[in-house]
Amino acid sequence: METIKIKGIDEQIYYTISKQGLPIYIWNNEYAKSFYLSLNVKFGSLHTEFMIDNEKFEVPNGIAHFMEHIKFNVDKNKTANDLFDPLGSDINAFTTYKYTSYLVYGTSKIEDNLNNLLDYVYNPFFTKEIIKKEKGIIASEINMGKDQPFSNLNNEFNKCIFHKEKYKYLISGEVSDIKKIGLEDIKLVYNTFYQPQNMFLVVTGNVNPYEIEKLVNENLYKKEFKKFKEFKLTEIKEPRKVVKDYLEIKGNVEVPKAKIGLKIERKAFKKIDLVKLNIILNIILASNFGDTSDLKEELLKDELITFINTARYVQDDYVIIDITLESKYVDEAIKRIVWALDNLTIDEETLKRKINSSIATLVLNYEDVENVNSLIQNYIIYYGDIIPNLKDIYADITIEEVREVIKEINTKEMTIIKMEK
Repeated sequence: METIKIKGIDEQIYYTISKQGLPIYIWNNEYAKSFYLSLNVKFGSLHTEFMIDNEKFEVPNGIAHFMEHIKFNVDKNKTANDLFDPLGSDINAFTTYKYTSYLVYGTSKIEDNLNNLLDYVYNPFFTKEIIKKEKGIIASEINMGKDQPFSNLNNEFNKCIFHKEKYKYLISGEVSDIKKIGLEDIKLVYNTFYQPQNMFLVVTGNVNPYEIEKLVNENLYKKEFKKFKEFKLTEIKEPRKVVKDYLEIKGNVEVPKAKIGLKIERKAFKKIDLVKLNIILNIILASNFGDTSDLKEELLKDELITFINTARYVQDDYVIIDITLESKYVDEAIKRIVWALDNLTIDEETLKRKINSSIATLVLNYEDVENVNSLIQNYIIYYGDIIPNLKDIYADITIEEVREVIKEINTKEMTIIKMEK
């Protein structure tokens, strides 16, 4: 078993691979009163086209989320809840663009909880009846989501940004997509992606890493898996331009809402690695639009906004900057924010303060079993490995690097979406 030292904050993560090929990440804290388990599949809503042995396969949009739902069926008369309720544990699951995660939170009987998690996720119980029943449930869920203003705003935002990338589709799929899913699709997805070699387990809490490793090996040894075949996801070449630079939509809102999005080629920042780029983008957005920024203070003082939030995504070949706002005077608010995007700034004192604040947050992240579990998931999915020197990366950021990134942030490819009643 390997020990990964997290530099500068006196933490460590244990790493091993089970005999069946499942990577395991364990964070032990002897003071923790609870534990958090996540069994994660590197299969999300983007992964609908792939090659195996030179044969091309395509499954309907939304199938990753659909699989998450039907996985809770243990057999015809039992669900995963029936396994965990007697243990007093909470279970959940979620699907993103890039992965699916099955979660367990508990305070006792970790062995039973971990065995149950492995048993129900690695259980190929699928029937036409269950699939038919789940279609109705998920269709209702999709339709209810269309009544959520921010959800609709986000969906339209993705459609305005992306021509070909599957980020433009709902993670859940549309109702028409769900209707296409059949038993053979589910079996294909399970046999291809729900394999130990394409998954990873994260265990956080007051646990013995070597006992966890032993338990996983013993559990998986009793299971039969199809032979794992390497798959290749279909590559998509996304055009540089946005799909639409302006869109007005209607929504059930009292206060108008809007999104402003920038689409910038990743190669514009080629001198900066992915981890540092994400950090620098966060610092720039927080400094110019965050709670302590001059702009936000002015917008609130002038009663031009009631809400503003920023996000950045490095999605394959593009960096996406996303600003969401709520305003009674939405046109004027948009005008000011676009001006600010064209005139981003930061000084050395602000940079130093943001870096120190972020380093302090790194330490605080290791106070909670759920936070650490989520942190490890994000490391593996978005960076491919644990980042043990994050504190050093923060400390090494220079004002020159930040200003170089600012130079490449521009409104040449921008989309603006307004939602009003």
